[in-house]
Amino acid sequence: MASLITMECYSYLICLALFASFTCTLQITFYNYDPLPINGTHPPNDQRCPEICNCTYRAKKGSPIVEYGLHIVNCSHRLLSKIPLKNTVPTDVFYYFLGYNNIASLKNNSFNTLPVEFLHLQNNQLVYKYIEFDAFRGLRKLRYLSMANNKNLSQLRAAWFVDLVSLELLHLKFCRITTLDSDVFKHCKQLKKVDLSDNSIVSFPTNVFQNLSALMYLYLYDNNLSQLPNQAFVRSSSIHTITLDNNFLPTIKETVGFQNLSQLQILSVSYNRFSCDCNLVWFRNWINNTNVTFKDIGRTKCFRRHGQSKVYIKLLDFDPDTLQCSKLIKILRITIPSVSAVVAIVIIGSLLYYFRYDLRYWNQRRRLRKQYEKINNQGPPPINGENIKYDAFVSYNSNDQHWIISVLQPSLEIDRNFKLCVDYRDFIAGEAVVDNIANAVKYSRKVLLVVSKNFIRSEWCYFELEMARMRMFDNHEDILVVVVLEKVSAKDMPILLHKILTTKTYIEWEEHPEGQALFWAKLEAALMSPNCPKYRLLNNPQE
Repeated sequence: MASLITMECYSYLICLALFASFTCTLQITFYNYDPLPINGTHPPNDQRCPEICNCTYRAKKGSPIVEYGLHIVNCSHRLLSKIPLKNTVPTDVFYYFLGYNNIASLKNNSFNTLPVEFLHLQNNQLVYKYIEFDAFRGLRKLRYLSMANNKNLSQLRAAWFVDLVSLELLHLKFCRITTLDSDVFKHCKQLKKVDLSDNSIVSFPTNVFQNLSALMYLYLYDNNLSQLPNQAFVRSSSIHTITLDNNFLPTIKETVGFQNLSQLQILSVSYNRFSCDCNLVWFRNWINNTNVTFKDIGRTKCFRRHGQSKVYIKLLDFDPDTLQCSKLIKILRITIPSVSAVVAIVIIGSLLYYFRYDLRYWNQRRRLRKQYEKINNQGPPPINGENIKYDAFVSYNSNDQHWIISVLQPSLEIDRNFKLCVDYRDFIAGEAVVDNIANAVKYSRKVLLVVSKNFIRSEWCYFELEMARMRMFDNHEDILVVVVLEKVSAKDMPILLHKILTTKTYIEWEEHPEGQALFWAKLEAALMSPNCPKYRLLNNPQE
C-alpha cells in the first residue's frame, strides 16, 4: 500500500514542485537572448527563450542556480499552432510545457537536440497522421509525457516510442484512441504508469503490455473493450493496479493471466457487461480465492438470460454451483446432439441411396402425370394421322448427337422422306424444356428411343420415356420404337426401360454395312406401322 501511495502522489508532487518553482525560485525571465556558443555548443545556463514563452530556472536545494538549475520552458496557453523552433529553446531545458495550444502536427526530430525529461502536450489538436514517425526521436532522457485531451489522436504508433527508453509516466486520456500498434511500448522498459482511460479501444494486441517489468499502474477504464487477449501481461510482474471499469467485457478468462501477477493489489472491473454463464465461473471463483482488492465489487453486476430479456444480479450473488459447467457435461452437451444428428443423416442418406431409383422414378412419374394431365385436357392426339406434325420424335442423349446428325437424320429424312422432331432443331427457343418435350410427344406419330449407356444416365431421357409411356397407356397407342445403339446391362437400366425392352421387339444398330441394310428396313417398317390395333383404327371398315 505504501508503494501505491507513493506512485499515486508522484505526479501530484511533481506539479507541486513546479508550482513552488514559479513562486519561490529566483524570478529571472529571458527573452530572445542568444549568447555566443562555446566550442560550438551552448553553455549549461543557456539564456535563450522562445519569444512568447516564459523560461525560468528552478534551483536544486543547496546548489548555485547557474551550475545546477533545472531549466523550465513554459509555452502553455499561448495559442501556438506549432512548436517553437529548436534553436530558440534553451539547450538545457528540463521541463517543457506546450499544453493548451492549437498544435496539430509534429515533424520528425522536433525535440532531438533537447535533454527534456518532462514534456507536456496535453489539450492540443494533435492528429495521429500529422505526427511523423520520428517526431520524438532523440528524447532518450524523457521520463514524463502527456498527450491527454488530444481528441484526434486515434492511433498509437510504435515508431513514436522507439527512443523513449527512459519513459516512466505516459498520459493519453481523452484522445479517442481506437488502435494500438503491436509492440508499441517495446522499448519503454522503464514505463511505470500508462493512462489510456476514456478512449475508444475495442481490443489491443496480445504483446502490448507484455515484457514491461517496471509497469505498475495501467488505466483502461471508460473504453470499449469487449475482450482481453490471452497471456496479456506475461513478464510484467510488477503490475500493482489495473482498472477496467465501464467497458463491454462479457467475462474475464483464466487465460488472461491475472492470477499470475504476484504484485497485483487492485483490480477494478465494475460496470461491464458480464454474463452469468459458464465462461464467468473461473473469475467468480477467483474473486473468493485471491487477495486482490476489487474496487466497487459490491456494485458489479452480471446478467442472466430469461427468455428474450436479461435479469441482472450482483456478481457476488452469482453462484457458479447452480450451473452445470463441468467439462464432461459440456462434452456431452455437444457430443450427444452431434452424434444424433450424424446418425440421423446417415440413416436418411442410406435410405435415400437405397431407394434412389424408386424415388427418382416416383418423382418423374409425378411430374409427368401432372404435365400430361395438362396436355390431355386439350384432347387426345389423333391416331389416324390428322394434325400430326412429325413422323417421329427422337429421344436421345446429347452425347450421342453426332450419330443422330450424321447417320440417323440423313438416312430417314433424306433417303426415306421421314419428318423427324429433334430437340436442337425443332424445340421452340425460350419455351420451357418440359413443354417442348410434351408437345413433341403429342404431335409426333412415333417416339423413337435411341438407347445407349448415355441414355440411361440422363434424367431428361427418363422424362421423355415417361411422357411416351403416359400416352401409350392413356390412349392405348403403340407409339414406341426402340433402337439399341450399344449394349446396356439390365441392372443399370431404369425399371420402365427394362420392362419395355423385355416386352417389345427392339432394333439393334449394326456396324457392318450388310447388317445396316437390315437395320434400316426394320426401322422404316416400325415407323410406318399403325399406332393401335386394327379394331381401334378410325378408318377400319369393320367398324
